[in-house]
Amino acid sequence: MAQEYLRFVVVGAGHMGLNHIKKINSTEDRIGARVSVVVEPDELRATALAREFAGQGKNIKFISNLGQLNQVGATDYPDAAIVAVPASIHVETAAACLTQGLHTLVEKPLGFSALDCRDLEQKSVASKKIVHVGLLERWSLQSLWSDWRPKVGPWTINSVRSGPFVPRAADTDVIHDLMIHDIDLFVLLDSVFQFAPVTKVRAWGRKLRSGLIDYAIVALDMEDGGMARFFASRLSADSHRNWEMTGPDWHASIDFMRRSLKRFERVGRDMNAFEAKEKAWIAGDPLGLEIEAFIRSIRGDTSALLKEHEDFCPLSKLLPTPQNVLRTHEIIDEVLSCIQLLS
Repeated sequence: MAQEYLRFVVVGAGHMGLNHIKKINSTEDRIGARVSVVVEPDELRATALAREFAGQGKNIKFISNLGQLNQVGATDYPDAAIVAVPASIHVETAAACLTQGLHTLVEKPLGFSALDCRDLEQKSVASKKIVHVGLLERWSLQSLWSDWRPKVGPWTINSVRSGPFVPRAADTDVIHDLMIHDIDLFVLLDSVFQFAPVTKVRAWGRKLRSGLIDYAIVALDMEDGGMARFFASRLSADSHRNWEMTGPDWHASIDFMRRSLKRFERVGRDMNAFEAKEKAWIAGDPLGLEIEAFIRSIRGDTSALLKEHEDFCPLSKLLPTPQNVLRTHEIIDEVLSCIQLLS
């Protein structure tokens, strides 16, 4: 017997919400899920989208707020929610979805503090519902890194994540908007390779366009001499998503926009005695993987994910649950407590 489709409500039909709707619509037979309800308070936008999706043969009910879910019939009542509202109301919207009995995928950031993460983790446990966070670069990194096991020891990580100013993201600072991806990947790699403890955190930032921090540099120093440097800006003319890394007898470069990783490992004593390897994820679909992982977690069927992704790290560490992103928010909390604002 065919498995019944999982029904989604997408809360917020802006840029990211629409991406989720289109992704699920285009893959619903493969992933066994469909969008049955969209919450969109803008009546004109809701009407236009309802007409567009009806023309594609999609029967999606549009409502203006979560409280109207009681108007949705049993055949369309959702099992899970995707929260794609402005970042400033992520926490309260996610909590409302859990109260409605919905498994919940929240676009990043999950919240604005480690306390928010702990609170939603507790609500997830109490409601017995899955909560995931939309941190797409986790899926990019695991696909590029795969089974590579570089030598441990003092590592250096230098990340650049920048792009032009986008008004729709102006309700949050650049650290929660962009840099969160790189700090989260640092935390994920730490969980796999067990870096030395962070002993010092320094940060600098500038407010220029949004009234919040639009430009930031963060420095983490580790006990063994390793270091991580994160740069994020939404004041750049062009977009960049790059990492440069070094470790004992190796160095590597990651381009998250082109989804490629080039690594060089020493094979002899000569300065040119480095073996080069490159991996690309040209047809990569991090949003599709994010949604599929969420669906499989809800169904308790992660066997396919285990087979495909555990070369990099255990699925228990890879999945973006509140527990797994808690350390990310603890570091961000520390960064914001010590950041020096430039005039």
